[in-house]
Amino acid sequence: MNQDELAIYLAVTNFATENLFWQLVYLNNAIFQTPLKIEAKEKLLGMKKMCGTIISSFYPSGEGGELVEAMAKNNRLFVAYADSVMQGSGHSGILKRQWRENGQQIARLLCRMNPYWRTAEWTAMINHEADLLDKIATSLHARNYTVFVDIAPICRRLAIDMSNYMSSGLAKQLRCTTP
Repeated sequence: MNQDELAIYLAVTNFATENLFWQLVYLNNAIFQTPLKIEAKEKLLGMKKMCGTIISSFYPSGEGGELVEAMAKNNRLFVAYADSVMQGSGHSGILKRQWRENGQQIARLLCRMNPYWRTAEWTAMINHEADLLDKIATSLHARNYTVFVDIAPICRRLAIDMSNYMSSGLAKQLRCTTP
């Protein structure tokens, strides 16, 4: 791995793990209705800037902007879904469907942007992440707090795996476009 590839890997991994961190912090504070819930939400929704910085360095127009917007929408839908679950709202199913559909849109966008990424891989990873976060949310609502402790490390490992896949594709694409 050369210095450029390492920089790509670190940027993508930092984004993915920080985004996951704020998702987990948000869930934890949403179930207990702590004052930190608002700050966690702001941090999570503010991840759009970090995402935009990374994506725009590789895809400065069009699809890059679409991806950043889709990823920001994913966090907004996650927050809405988590709130709905914590409140026991009947709208949870609709929000879950929208969140999952947005994840599929992200997978399609990624694969249109980079020939080294495959829809099946992105779809599987994005769906797995949503399944894990959903399991944590519904378990917290059911007052089963051990699920959080059991699943959070799996979420982190998945975020790192997704980062590896993304940074590998970015590095390959960079190698093919650099003279």
